Amino acid sequence: MKLILSLACALMAGSALFAQDFRTLAHRTDDKDAPAVYFTSDISAAGLMKVYNALNQDIGKKVAIKVSFGGTDEQVLDARLLSDLIKKTDGTMVDCNGLSGNRWTAALNLALAKANGFAAVGNVQMLDEDENAHLDMPVKNGHLLKYARTGSRFAEYDTIIAVHRFKLHSLPALGGNIKNISLCLGNRSGKCIIHSGGTDEKHYHSTAPDVLAKSFADAAKAALDYKKNWAFINVLDGFKPEDACHGTKAVRPIGIIASRDVVAADRCSLDLELSQTASDAAARTAWETAHQADVLDYAEQIGCGKRNYRFVNLDE
Repeated sequence: MKLILSLACALMAGSALFAQDFRTLAHRTDDKDAPAVYFTSDISAAGLMKVYNALNQDIGKKVAIKVSFGGTDEQVLDARLLSDLIKKTDGTMVDCNGLSGNRWTAALNLALAKANGFAAVGNVQMLDEDENAHLDMPVKNGHLLKYARTGSRFAEYDTIIAVHRFKLHSLPALGGNIKNISLCLGNRSGKCIIHSGGTDEKHYHSTAPDVLAKSFADAAKAALDYKKNWAFINVLDGFKPEDACHGTKAVRPIGIIASRDVVAADRCSLDLELSQTASDAAARTAWETAHQADVLDYAEQIGCGKRNYRFVNLDE
């Protein structure tokens, strides 16, 4: 794993920033049956609404906006980007507890939601605020898991909008919306289930990369099957590398994308960012291997979505 990661870092370290050429996106297709991914370079509350409105999602009675409230030292989503979306949908921003000390309880996470600006723009809720109540979602035809586990309050919502700050350099796994609706949607027990490949509900495990990627895909499939009305938004607002890729340049802001297909959303986001930072196909392959981008393959195999997408630039 370290060797692969070093190769990825070495190949990308010398790459230069260049103007985005959307025609060369690796998984872009003109197939009319491929899922649409909508793009704008406007990273603002209005820009987020521009791509969201293109989805024409039917808004149900109760809307959850699945975000990550972040940690004390993380590069987190700018909560102000959600202000217009919350007004339109009357949505509640939701998250689940984590396995680390500063995210262990609902109270700690709600304090982070306040510190990171989420509580200032709308209502926030921990889906697993009642630690004695959980919800198991069956995994149908998965790779490893039989069920994924989240907080019981998830059952109350009929419309889910998953919004994530897409992170290219984040260990160990691809930091997109598949992670947001699998590991990040899990309560503490659910996170243990994913990290153990379905063998342990109580303890964290350092898991082999392929086991973790398959478990992410399985848990995402469970969430998608349990709730049918989903929308996915990835914010590509630029960030500093947080992994061991020494010498990699910071990623400049690109834009916001939205899709009804989570695999297409993450695949397009990855294509956009790698086209900026990876100098050639070998660099992209090395990075994807090191950072478990094969979760997109595993997710497509079990019906979470499609990797090939139609790219719709709303700025044109």
